Parts: sequence; C-alpha cells; structure tokens
Amino acid sequence: MNAPPLLVSFSSTMEYREALSHELRGLYWETIEKLISKKLPPVVSIRCLSILFGYSPRFLGAMYQFTERYYRTFTIKAGKKKRTINAPKVALKVIQKWLGYHLGESLSFCDHVYGFIKGKSAIQGAYVHCGASWIYSVDIENFFQTTNIEKVKSALNGIGFQERGSEVISKLCCYSGNLAQGSPASPILSNLVFTNTDNDLARLANKNGLLYSRYADDIVFSGKEDVPADLSNDVKSIITRSGWKISEKKEYLAKRPHRLKVYGLLVNGDYPRLTKGYRNRIRAFKHLVENEKIADENKKRLLGHLAYAKSIDNFSNKY
Repeated sequence: MNAPPLLVSFSSTMEYREALSHELRGLYWETIEKLISKKLPPVVSIRCLSILFGYSPRFLGAMYQFTERYYRTFTIKAGKKKRTINAPKVALKVIQKWLGYHLGESLSFCDHVYGFIKGKSAIQGAYVHCGASWIYSVDIENFFQTTNIEKVKSALNGIGFQERGSEVISKLCCYSGNLAQGSPASPILSNLVFTNTDNDLARLANKNGLLYSRYADDIVFSGKEDVPADLSNDVKSIITRSGWKISEKKEYLAKRPHRLKVYGLLVNGDYPRLTKGYRNRIRAFKHLVENEKIADENKKRLLGHLAYAKSIDNFSNKY
C-alpha cells in the first residue's frame, strides 16, 4: 500500500481550502498553511481530516473515539517467543501510512539514528562501530508499547502541530494509550519521541570520546580505550528518566579478542559481516533455492535472507 499524497485527493492547497466551510477556514486555515509549508501532514481537527480523506465525519469520529475497534490482534513468532501485533484495519491504516510517510519525509533526525529512516540501515549503523575495542549495547523493553500517547502528543507539539492536531494524530496512531506494534506510523513516531533521549545519549558518548548509534530499540556504544566505569549506570539513568526501561536480559558488553556484535553483525574487522552461524544458514538456503526444494509459503522468507546477505556483501564492496 502506497501512502497518499500530502493533500490526499486534492490537487492543490487552494482546492482543499475551497472544500472547507467558512467556519473551518476561519478556525484552522492559518495553521493548515503553516503545516503544509513545512511539508507536514495538515492535521488540525477531525472535521478537516475527514474532508481531506473523503471519510464521513461520523465515521472518522468513531475511529478516533473507539480506535481499538479498528485493529485486529494476532501473534507471530519472534525467535523462541511470541509477539502480539495490533494491526490497523484498512481505513485506519491508510491514515497511519499517510502520517508515517509524510512525517518521515519532512523530519530530520540526528546522525546517530539508523532505524526507520530513508537511505539508512542497520548495516550502516553497525559500520560505525567497526574497529572498536569493545561494544556495549542495551535494548529498550517493549519500545513501542511503552511509548505512551502523552509522549507522542508532546513530541508533535514540539514540531509545530497545535494541541488539537497533536491529539488527533496521537489518538489515531496509538492502541490502548501506547504506540501500536503493527502500525505503519509507529516507527517514525518512536524516532520523533526519542529525539531528546537520543541527544542526551549522544552527548554522553561525546563526553567520553565514544561512538553511539541506535537502530529502533537497540542502543550501542563503542570505543577504543577502556570502557568508562559509569557507562552502564549513565545510559540506564538517561533512558529510565525519559520514561523507558532497559531489558536486563539484553544488556551486552564484549571486548576484543572476543567477537563484537552490533545489530546481529560482526564488527571486528573493517566492515560488518555475518556471523558464522548465519553464513551457514545462507549456504543452506542457497542450496534449497537453486534446487527448487522450498515450499511456496517459505520462498519469500528465504529469498529475503539471501537478499540481506547480498546487501552486506555489496556494502563492503562499496566502501
């Protein structure tokens, strides 16, 4: 599903303006123009949004008021565990896709962020740490589900949305008061909400002469000198005071000559590379594909693994 254009079905700003009532223009047009000038989704109220998308105000109002009814919930396997996904139904997904795409196109994030940003990847994030003497990483526990609606509203206010617009966006993009695991808007909104924390973590890295990167909920520091004695406590302090929690089971510290792993890739050499176990799996997948020994339902998944391995080879050749 492609995201609709910024003005959805309207060909120009003036055409959208003409579709609004005199009352709505008086209340919201100045704000709408400011948002459009920044290439931000012009969300100011339920009524204006319903006109933009061609939904009835009653339907969109119900979606806003009873958002959870417009999701379907299911579980998927994530390693050895199961993950609950709250996926929006089509009408809500269209709006979320539109919001996520245009927020992503209009916003800039700090250089240390590699997840959910056009033109950036986990491979590039891992490359930052190649040649390090040690790696320290932590995961935020249930990142989306612990990013609450108040954080989302505050972050949207900070980039130029009025209170009502921030409220509409955050309510349409949250499930039970938190970012939905399954919404196409959650990735970009999580980056936006985490901006101040990213800046605090980057300052901590600079203060200690370290390198810092983040891919989604995976936070990594590295260095060439000794590990700062207070690094773990300082990182945890920044994250917890921002309202998130570290997954204690995923705290990781490794030093040379042991293998150093970032975002699932080894960074002991000049370029990121696959682990030995993953390389063995790739060889097995290639054999299955070449000999047409895979079921149709597994083909897409295996081809995805092969494409990922190829992208890592291409990255090392490029740089």
